Amino acid sequence: MNEQKEADKGNVTRKELSLSINERLGISQRNAAKMVDTIFAAMKDTLVNGESLKLVQFGTLTVRGKSPRRGRNPRTGETMTITKRKMVTFRPSKRLRELLNEDEN
Repeated sequence: MNEQKEADKGNVTRKELSLSINERLGISQRNAAKMVDTIFAAMKDTLVNGESLKLVQFGTLTVRGKSPRRGRNPRTGETMTITKRKMVTFRPSKRLRELLNEDEN
């Protein structure tokens, strides 16, 4: 894809990922879609089990616990307790950070 087209886009969809695999590797669209679904299912299972997911030269996805805290309902202004929960954080690799900041140097 050209840079202008990429800059205009907001999100990459599953279908776009499978089309990219189809074009680059010559795999059928159906098999490419199954491949994308299988990869995301494996990633989800890893994170649900509380394990980190390291993608070399891309970054690391980590499950992190957040403690309960006091918050405020933005509509009503009412004070409430936000329950404890788990969330996924992403830390880009050094290489990805370099690529992202390449044009600024």
